Amino acid sequence: MTSSKLPSRFVRRRQLLLGTAAGLSAAWLPVNLQAQVAFDQLLKPATAAQVQAIVDEFLKGASPQDQGLKLEMPALGDNPAAVPVKVVLDTPISDELYCQELIILAQGNPHPLACRFNFTALAGTTEVAVRLRLIETQTVRALARMSDGRVLSAQHHITVTAGGCGM
Repeated sequence: MTSSKLPSRFVRRRQLLLGTAAGLSAAWLPVNLQAQVAFDQLLKPATAAQVQAIVDEFLKGASPQDQGLKLEMPALGDNPAAVPVKVVLDTPISDELYCQELIILAQGNPHPLACRFNFTALAGTTEVAVRLRLIETQTVRALARMSDGRVLSAQHHITVTAGGCGM
């Protein structure tokens, strides 16, 4: 039977099904496009203002000192999905003078605050090792707040071969 010989109720049903399928397809198209735009927005590096806001919140008005904190990492990140980073406090630690808090910032990542550590005088040492996922060539920065109010800073520039956040 051809469509011209089908009863009218079948033709109306077929038209209804085709119209519904076309309508649903048209409705889902913008959602898919919005999802792609949202995904692209997630991979954008943080702005300098966003990074500075995190640094200012950590500093609380203190001036960072470039001595006493050592940041060890490779100059070239050949596997940006797992870049080894080690932060070591070079300053002698005592019960009165110790590191209270340490943060590591990956300044070119979408979320620059990579990790935050809290210590007490009982820790005995301040040494952390992590692996960071980096999206692009950037500067990695470590800030340490000491119990006497000083803030120590160290930074290292790393070149990555391919972005790890989009993998």
